[in-house]
Amino acid sequence: MRAVTLEGFATPPVVRDDLPTPAVGAAQVLVRVQASSANPVDNAIAAGMLKEMVDHDFPVTLGRDYAGVVEEAGADAGDFAAGDAVFGFLRHANPAIADGAWAEFVSVPADGPIAPAPAGVDAEVAGAAPLAGITALTAIDALDIGRGDTVLIVGATGGVGTFAVQLAVAAGATVIAPGLPEDDAYLRDLGVSEVLPRDADVAAVARAQHADGVDAVLDLVSYAPGAFDGALKESGRVASPNGAAGAGPGRTDVMALPTRENLDRLAALLADGTLRVPIQASYDLADAPAALAALGGTHTKGKIAIRVA
Repeated sequence: MRAVTLEGFATPPVVRDDLPTPAVGAAQVLVRVQASSANPVDNAIAAGMLKEMVDHDFPVTLGRDYAGVVEEAGADAGDFAAGDAVFGFLRHANPAIADGAWAEFVSVPADGPIAPAPAGVDAEVAGAAPLAGITALTAIDALDIGRGDTVLIVGATGGVGTFAVQLAVAAGATVIAPGLPEDDAYLRDLGVSEVLPRDADVAAVARAQHADGVDAVLDLVSYAPGAFDGALKESGRVASPNGAAGAGPGRTDVMALPTRENLDRLAALLADGTLRVPIQASYDLADAPAALAALGGTHTKGKIAIRVA
């Protein structure tokens, strides 16, 4: 089996073609992977940033997201059967960092993280959506975004931000977001009403344009609380997937949970067109290490996809 692996903390990712196909237990599903994507956690694993936090079982296969077709279903695999189109994402540690989706096959428990793929959606699109999409869903839920709200989304051009903008707009909110000049058309196409200069004091500019403050902030770029509090109303809400929400009412640090319920919800939003998945670039599995470099070294608009089959 071909896969992109990390052999140790001091070595770069490599493409191997000698790995065994994963075994399939009675309550498991073997998926022939068609597509995946690059996420920041993949760079974190490859750079050894998590080595003090969680065990690594080398060789570590990289990649979290997947979309593909069921190759084999165990006897107790519930409603999954060979030939079903499915998608999902793998937790980065379960309990050690080991298995990943940048491989020809992945074995997952039938009770998650797996769900029927969104109807009518290309595998490359479905394979780029799960981790970022569910993170965005969780964040917008935590912020309780609704009609009439104004929300500042910082990091709106990235994978999570791209989904979050669309979800907030669909909920009836006005979205403002910082961006570079070349981001303006991209952000407005997603539904952003006001593009703020990214190199300015974003909180101050937002407050100058919204004197009473914004109702909510989704901070996708900070790793410490408070960076954009100056833009908030006194009763404003903050969410962050990076631990930057801070403490107190209305402040929530979020994480994506790859449950069947969350995947089904995401699939429905992709299938009905509520969510689009802009793909900035696509790489073949053999070039996945270059996709990691692009994710870490370029200004991303949307997602970077990995074609596996």
